[in-house]
Amino acid sequence: MARIGTAALIALVAGLAFAAGASAVSPDVAKMNLQAADVPGAKVANERAVTIKGYTAAHFRSFLFSAPNKGAHLVGLESVVSIGAGPATATKDVSDTEKFFRSSASRKAFIARTAQVAHVKPKAVSLGRPHRVPGYDQGFEVAASVGLKGGRIYENVVFVRLDRVFVQMIEEGTRPIAPVVTGRYAGAIARHIATELSPVDLSVPTVTGTAQQGQTLSATAGVWTAPDATFTYQWQDCDAAGANCVDVAGATSQSYAVAATDVGKTLHVVVKAVNRFGTASAPSAASAVVT
Repeated sequence: MARIGTAALIALVAGLAFAAGASAVSPDVAKMNLQAADVPGAKVANERAVTIKGYTAAHFRSFLFSAPNKGAHLVGLESVVSIGAGPATATKDVSDTEKFFRSSASRKAFIARTAQVAHVKPKAVSLGRPHRVPGYDQGFEVAASVGLKGGRIYENVVFVRLDRVFVQMIEEGTRPIAPVVTGRYAGAIARHIATELSPVDLSVPTVTGTAQQGQTLSATAGVWTAPDATFTYQWQDCDAAGANCVDVAGATSQSYAVAATDVGKTLHVVVKAVNRFGTASAPSAASAVVT
């Protein structure tokens, strides 16, 4: 049974410009997408970096099943994951796309375009209404089907947002696609996104100043992958070799006044980065021995 040209339909619905090309890799948008381990019984048919207007990086990956898999009866699965500098672009794209699917004129245009791509008459195309997809900040799914020679192909089109990441996914099957199937793949992508949007240090915190009693040391947080992270600081006393470190009670600001109790020891700061997806800590290098 022939497959529908779903990449063309994604572009039609979202109104976004897809093009092969290089893209930024921090965070790694390819790791946010569906992975082979998420789709047992299928093989990766195609994948590539893509550029999408308004996003700093995007990745497309598609899967084909050698036979309709038991239970879900899927024959194909495609997803595009795009990350922006902030959530505004993704928020607007999901909202605009949902409006598209709720507009009578747009639905008629979508059916006509789908029929053209599938080489069938418009009456062979069925299009459902948007339904909410759980586990995301925003998003919906729409069921569609097309009568083709030899049977009917069913599609579930998903547009969702998690933070600043926009996900577009299409499932194709030989039977109507159950919500539990969509939830399985959408949930896998959500988990990958959360992992990649958790703070990761790209360069360690630094300490400046003179390691001497009565002087003040200052810390910087370093560079992290999460622009939305908030930071806390904990100064520690270490031995002369920079090991066996213990917290200095109450020393939780970016600056630290070196005390008499620090003499003969080294100091460093541990920075903790926190956002909605996770927490990570990174220590600075040790100071010189305090005099």
